[in-house]
Amino acid sequence: MHAFITGATGFLGQHLLEQLCAQNWKITALYRQQETLPMLNEQLKRCQIQWVKGNIEDIQSLRQAMPESVDAVFHLAANTSTWGLMHRRQYQTNVIGTQNMAKVALEKNAIRFIHTSSSCVYGAHEDTIDELSEMRAVDHPVAYYRSKFLAEEAIREAIKLGLDAVILNPCPVIGTYDKNNWAQAFTIVAKGQLSSAPPGSQSFADAQDVAKAHIQAFVHGHTGENYILSGPASSLLEIFQWICMQLDKEPPHVSLPTWAIKSIGFFGSLFSLISRKEPHISWDKAQILCSNSIVSCEKASRDLQYRPSKSIDEMLEGSFAWWLTQQNTPPNTKAPEPSRPSKAA
Repeated sequence: MHAFITGATGFLGQHLLEQLCAQNWKITALYRQQETLPMLNEQLKRCQIQWVKGNIEDIQSLRQAMPESVDAVFHLAANTSTWGLMHRRQYQTNVIGTQNMAKVALEKNAIRFIHTSSSCVYGAHEDTIDELSEMRAVDHPVAYYRSKFLAEEAIREAIKLGLDAVILNPCPVIGTYDKNNWAQAFTIVAKGQLSSAPPGSQSFADAQDVAKAHIQAFVHGHTGENYILSGPASSLLEIFQWICMQLDKEPPHVSLPTWAIKSIGFFGSLFSLISRKEPHISWDKAQILCSNSIVSCEKASRDLQYRPSKSIDEMLEGSFAWWLTQQNTPPNTKAPEPSRPSKAA
């Protein structure tokens, strides 16, 4: 089997590459910049991967990069920024880039297209979210949420033209190789920048489980269907308490109120318009940190044999251990505490 992958040098992309290599897939992987390739782990350096340079925002480069009649297109590339000054670029990557990918996949007669979206397309709901929940992200204040919703719309338009596509909606993902997402929490705590925890709660998914689900979606997914990929849920207060214990920092005992986090985000974003530097907490990030988003993976479990395999503590332990290897001078740490029971998603 032959796979074409975007976002292959990213956090989730490296996990998917490992899964595909283990199953002896032939792999063609897109990259934008040469300097990202040496960052890959040693296991991937030993795999037979054909790297092709290109950019999903440049449709001509995609036409040159994507093989004819490839079995699977895994489209993972996305801009996850929460900074207002990146909104225009984010739209170009997430929406225009996805439109380009779908168009070229149709031109190249790709057999199946697996689109990595996000559970954020469902927006805010008081109850547990599943695939029957209303998609409210188009009106959401977070630009990333809106861009992922519009990217899905682009895939649905391509399906009408004959693209065999399946849409995956992971909730926030935790795992090794993470530098820019939830692993930022380790850096914040290590630098002593945490005085109190945000008030939100989320369902979380393990990176390896999500990567496996991509291949399962290729085999078992139904055309045009959405599949939410989730796992256990936790409050952000509990997560920051766990991280503080590992880094021998005083843990927060209460969460800041929503209005306080959103005020920090508002003024942080306002000041960044002058400084041109990304704030620690932007307006968009404040919305995410204050949200309560619990999602169900029942449909993916039924159709894709998706099985969440780790507790929150186990996900954090793996991510934290890898984060420590990336630090020049690892901070004083303690042995991981015994895992606490995690809430079911």
